[in-house]
Amino acid sequence: MRILFLLLLPGFLHAQLQQVGHLSFGSSSLAGCWHYVDDSGIEYALVGTRKGLSIVDVSDPAQPVERFAIPSLDNNWREVKTWAGFAYVSTEANNSGILIVDLRSLPDTVYHKVWYGPDPNNPLILKSHALACADGYLYVFGGNQSGAVICDLADPWNPEVRSIYKQQYIHDGYVRNDTLWASEIYAGQFTVIDVSDKSQPKVLASQPTPARFNHNAWLSDDSRILFTADEKSKAPLAAYDVSDLDNITQLDLYYPSQLPTREVHNVRVHNDFLVNASYGGQLTIVDAHRPDILIETGWASLGSSLVWDADPYLPSGIILATAKNEGLFIFQSAYERAAYLEGRVADAATGLPLAKVKVVVIGTRNADVTRSNGTFKTGAAQAGTYTVQVGKIGYQPRTIHNVELKTGETTWLELTLDKY
Repeated sequence: MRILFLLLLPGFLHAQLQQVGHLSFGSSSLAGCWHYVDDSGIEYALVGTRKGLSIVDVSDPAQPVERFAIPSLDNNWREVKTWAGFAYVSTEANNSGILIVDLRSLPDTVYHKVWYGPDPNNPLILKSHALACADGYLYVFGGNQSGAVICDLADPWNPEVRSIYKQQYIHDGYVRNDTLWASEIYAGQFTVIDVSDKSQPKVLASQPTPARFNHNAWLSDDSRILFTADEKSKAPLAAYDVSDLDNITQLDLYYPSQLPTREVHNVRVHNDFLVNASYGGQLTIVDAHRPDILIETGWASLGSSLVWDADPYLPSGIILATAKNEGLFIFQSAYERAAYLEGRVADAATGLPLAKVKVVVIGTRNADVTRSNGTFKTGAAQAGTYTVQVGKIGYQPRTIHNVELKTGETTWLELTLDKY
């Protein structure tokens, strides 16, 4: 596990994360957000507000414009996902059901209704926390059904319930290739569920997360790595190798550099970068191309409230981010790879590996402590020539100058320390 060396360098990481637009919602707080592109190519932010769903034209990111505001029951929590030209909106408000919005007539109009399940006289879904859409199915998480309600979207306006998973409460979930990665927040774990048979979901594996309060998870582009966020102060984002479900392995931990005690709320993956909406008003970018060396490459402050959600998936490449009290923000990112540093530290006299040696890349917020085999993994957000400091109690510290780190490449150092 790497640790962060907290050296305050004002503006150091801002070059890779630049704000290009903002839209205030006044006194209405914000929650989740998602994206949509209409048939004419206009890009939209779908923003969950306290009052309902806001559809914002972001085709000019510098001047976002709200086109439609669809009212719903008043509530702080609201999440949005889309499928086949329809938006599905969840909220924790009692008797809110699922708001379904037909987006196919944008930019001229939208149509909407509230769906409670197959029998309007006997509502199945009274409220919900989050949802996911994948491969023609809607997954509704939390709320009065607790686990996951799995719905067929062959007719997107009229979902058909296929089954309800109730083994654990699911706070949020990510679905790919008939596999549901369920964030079971109160059980303190993520669970891998086979949903190839929608009528009979089957648990494949479970894994406790660092703070035992898994709020959200997202898969890497190659489906081999799962990134998890625990909604507890001082909790890290974690990277797990999930390529073998019988041997799930934690690879690295990440804390936001400026406010490390304010945790990541939602993690999204885009081209092996992590886009992290976080507490303390933070939005960060992390290079996860090497998931065993998570390097923060961008950081921005959106204010002081929770940055609830972030969405980097529009074709233009802009990033949508919702700060609970400050509004919708639009960013651009260069998405440049970090520069990686690895190596090994040994006792100069015996040649044996040294554990618990601190290795610091001066001028960055990155550091590591060597493992039992003497190895370390760290790096820098930007290429350059750095000074590396190495120290361990009982040994003479070393300073290595002119260590060249290159973008997207790994520099290796073989180091030795002398005893006092």
